[in-house]
Amino acid sequence: MPHLSVQGFEGPLDFLLEMVRRHQLDLGRLSIVPLTDQLVAALESGVTRLERRADWLVMASELLRLRAQLLAPASPQAAEEAAAEADQRLGQLEELAAMKAAAAWLAARPQLGQDVFTRGNQERPAPKPQAELYVAFLEATLVMLEGRERQGDKAPLAYRPSIPNLWRVPDALDHIRSILGQRPEGGDLALFLPPLSVGDTHQLLNARAALASTFVAALELARNGAAEVSSSDTRSRVHLRQSSAYRH
Repeated sequence: MPHLSVQGFEGPLDFLLEMVRRHQLDLGRLSIVPLTDQLVAALESGVTRLERRADWLVMASELLRLRAQLLAPASPQAAEEAAAEADQRLGQLEELAAMKAAAAWLAARPQLGQDVFTRGNQERPAPKPQAELYVAFLEATLVMLEGRERQGDKAPLAYRPSIPNLWRVPDALDHIRSILGQRPEGGDLALFLPPLSVGDTHQLLNARAALASTFVAALELARNGAAEVSSSDTRSRVHLRQSSAYRH
C-alpha cells in the first residue's frame, strides 16, 4: 500500500479507508490535492505489480467520490444519504479485500490431483437384484440338501489344510542343548540348525522357520544364563557357546 502523508493523516491507503469507515477520521477535512499527488506518484513508480496498482486506483476513486459527496451535499437528507453510501462503499471494499485474501489462501493450499493425490477408487460391482439373491440362496440350499442325501448317515467332509512340519522353538532348545553338551565352545548359529531334506516342497519355508526358531532359542538360553550369544558387529555371524557357569 502507498504511504500517504497529508494534514490530518499519515499512513497507508488501506488504513485511511479503515479509519473513515469507523468514523475515526473526517474525510472532508483532508487536503485532496496532496493526497492525489502522492497516489499518482505511487502509481507511476512502477515498483508494485499491475494488479496491486489497480486496487490502489479503485480505492483512490472511491475516496474522491465519497469526499465530493460529503463536501457539497444538496440538503441535510442528501448529506445523510451520502454518509450512509460512504459507509456502504467502504464496507464493500472491506469485503472485497477479505474475499481476495481468502482466494489467495485457497490458491496457496495444495491442489488435489497436482500436489496431493487420493487413493485409487476401484470400481465396485453393481449390486445384484434381490430376486437373483433369493434364487442363488435356494440353489445353494438344494445343493447342500442333495449332498446330505447322498452321504446318508456319514458325517460331512470337512476341509483340513495340510500344516507343514516346521522346526519349533522347543525342538531348537533341545537341539542346541545337545550340541553344547558335546561342544561347549559352540560355534556359529548355522552349526545349530537342523538338517533339511533336499527336494522338499516347503524347503524355503522350513529353512526360514528353522533359522528363526534357532535364533529365538539361543536368545532364550542366553536370557536364562545357560549360553552366551556374541557378535562383533551387526553384519557378522552370531556365535553361540555354553555359559562358563555350566561348564564342568
